[in-house]
Amino acid sequence: MAGTDAQRIAASGRTLEEHRDIARSLETDPRGSRTVRLDFESGDFAGWSVRRLAKDYSAVIQSEIVRTGSKACRFEIRPGDYVSQGLRAELRDWYNAPFEQDTWYGFSTYLPEDSFAPPKGAGVVLAQWHDQAELGDPAGKPPLAIRYLDGTLRFTGAFSEVASQNPDKRYVFHEIPDVARATWLDFVFRIHWSREGDSSIDAFLGGRRLFRFNGPLGYRNQIKGPYFKLGVYASGEITSPLVAYHDNYSRADSFEAVDPSTIHGAADEA
Repeated sequence: MAGTDAQRIAASGRTLEEHRDIARSLETDPRGSRTVRLDFESGDFAGWSVRRLAKDYSAVIQSEIVRTGSKACRFEIRPGDYVSQGLRAELRDWYNAPFEQDTWYGFSTYLPEDSFAPPKGAGVVLAQWHDQAELGDPAGKPPLAIRYLDGTLRFTGAFSEVASQNPDKRYVFHEIPDVARATWLDFVFRIHWSREGDSSIDAFLGGRRLFRFNGPLGYRNQIKGPYFKLGVYASGEITSPLVAYHDNYSRADSFEAVDPSTIHGAADEA
């Protein structure tokens, strides 16, 4: 590997093995279609990237706690389950959202009362839209994320001209104190990502608007739009296992097409 390439990889904050792992993944990236239903009813992880699962128990398709249909995914992390520099069990949607277009997302999340108890001060990311850095370039903070901290659900974002872990702007779009447990939370998002002007977000919970945002979002230096991940990701140390459930993920072009309270049909090819 040329010296300049090695220097760029080192500057990105990734190890050489992480760089090679990402390169292998990109070579086999299935280039997802614009419309997709990944609701776990197939009983497998077809359509998802599973690179961020550390153990057999990290993500399990089960039938005991479900939102719609007969199956949902149970995510679990335990102390020491490190993947890609974090305590995480996440599934990634391969799709990179296009710039200057609306993309709708829907999914349901369930936080059990007895097995989701992060230590005080330990934040947990349940879903995030992550920026897509080019190989050798540093990644930034997620342009949009759903975070749990001490009983409060927070919707956060970030912006810089160039991707950074210390972005120029950090947002807290909305907070839900004492978020409901042992019940399904139905999320829908309409996101318009822009590299040139303002981006926009319309966020809904249970069919009601949570917040609306218009402004600079993400990183203008990046060629590809953000991709989506869901699961459980602890940003601090944990002392016991954490479990959360997600179900009925869809990506399409309208609220009705991604409404997670509805059983959708088979995936449509865009």
